[in-house]
Amino acid sequence: MRTYEALYICTPEMEEGDIQTVSQEVENLVTSNGGSIVRSEIWGKRKLAYMVKKYSEGSYILLRFQAQPDFVAKLEQYFRLSDSIFRFLVVHFDDHMLRIEEEQARRKEEDLRASAAAAARGEDDDDDDRPRRAANHRDDD
Repeated sequence: MRTYEALYICTPEMEEGDIQTVSQEVENLVTSNGGSIVRSEIWGKRKLAYMVKKYSEGSYILLRFQAQPDFVAKLEQYFRLSDSIFRFLVVHFDDHMLRIEEEQARRKEEDLRASAAAAARGEDDDDDDRPRRAANHRDDD
């Protein structure tokens, strides 16, 4: 199975409950076709960069899932036929991209641990690497 990410935009006049329903329908479509959901996020209503099908904003939903390659065509067909979804993009994540993402997450976690440890010790987390002036230094020297 391959890892994919689908970003789709629902019409702005939809209620929050309707957006949840659409999201759940897409997730059910993935799981009923042998796929699995990795992550699902509803980003909410956002302004579009330009008008799309007479809409200037829409509700964004991001879905990361694992499925067989032939399923993507079925998902895209569902998006095309849905009246509530007016824009979508499905991308494949190759192994190299997934490794990079895991490495970034690991580094971020290490940085958070290091800053939490420094805060617990009472150290000032000053990222300023400039050399410090000596106390006896005068500007007119």
